[in-house]
Amino acid sequence: MARPAPENLKELFSYRLNRLAFVSSRIAARVNETQYELGSRDWRIIGLLGAFAPLSLNALAHEANIDKSQASRSVGELIERGYVKRGADESDGRGVRLDLTPQGRALYRKVFPKAVERNDRMLSILTEEERDVLERALDKLTDHTIALLDELKPRTPKEKKSARGR
Repeated sequence: MARPAPENLKELFSYRLNRLAFVSSRIAARVNETQYELGSRDWRIIGLLGAFAPLSLNALAHEANIDKSQASRSVGELIERGYVKRGADESDGRGVRLDLTPQGRALYRKVFPKAVERNDRMLSILTEEERDVLERALDKLTDHTIALLDELKPRTPKEKKSARGR
């Protein structure tokens, strides 16, 4: 039996997913801001560097899903606070690699387990089977949606020029 078509914005899957992500992010932000003085963008940067460092600023911004200029400002603040360090990129003489300082690593080791706890608590309402299905479905939807986004990118120089002029 086919599902009925959504009748309003609140019934759209993308709206519901965005709402879940927003609520989840707000919970994390409240905890991280009060306990660790970390904004949500700061935590994403520390979390990504804690797991995948070293990263270039471009790679970090892409993975954190934030604008490069926002990432640069946040990284600068985290450097001033002693959590992040810049280093030379051996493969690119002009490139910069970002990593956590020992203080940043210690913070990551404190905050990440709390994030895992929040994640487990949020998912605790689901059975193991439902969690497995959800994980597979999210991966499948993410891959498919990235492909849909790629289809929207201008391909030829003429298309790129036209897209800039909009």
